[in-house]
Amino acid sequence: MIDTAERLIAERGLPALSLREVATEAGQRNHSAVQYHFGSRAGLVEAVFDARMRPIDARRAEMLAELEATGRTADLAALCDVVVRPLAEAVIGDSPGWYGRFLAEVQRSEPELLTVDRPVMASLHRAGELSVAAMVDVPAELRAERLVVAIRSAVAMLADRELLAARGLRQGSPPNVFVAHVVDLMHAMLAAPPSPELLAQLDAARSGTSA
Repeated sequence: MIDTAERLIAERGLPALSLREVATEAGQRNHSAVQYHFGSRAGLVEAVFDARMRPIDARRAEMLAELEATGRTADLAALCDVVVRPLAEAVIGDSPGWYGRFLAEVQRSEPELLTVDRPVMASLHRAGELSVAAMVDVPAELRAERLVVAIRSAVAMLADRELLAARGLRQGSPPNVFVAHVVDLMHAMLAAPPSPELLAQLDAARSGTSA
């Protein structure tokens, strides 16, 4: 049922999710089976997060532990790799699934679900905190917003790649090259110093005037 819910959300959208349809598609004769096992639509969505994020979180935790052991927790490029690579390995592995598109759909329709402090996202939150601290060329009040935009962009790129694979279409660069490219793009987004125009607008916002 978790796989079925993930697929239906990825293909049809989160607002269209029907517990009855999930049960039918999963081959459950009892149409109340989903509600029995997961309690509600929200409970089912949380079950998808828990099932998919748990191994991703464990992989991220391993990568973070390695950075800590080598004193590289302020290495922004390495932190971007920690954020992107475990998810990319899960999304564009040998058998294309639906998790990338599931995340992209949740991100589009109910983005607040991606900000919930779940135990299975602990390593992502930690990597995010370290990334914000490492963005030394970016004004402090812009760092969190920039991180959110960068992560959403990475998710969208992985979801697009997953869709191409699922449809048997040409995907461009090999998977390892693509993942490294996404990491580089995320790093570029986070590390880029603000333009004079942005600094002017920020100063105006701080002073309550218009630039």
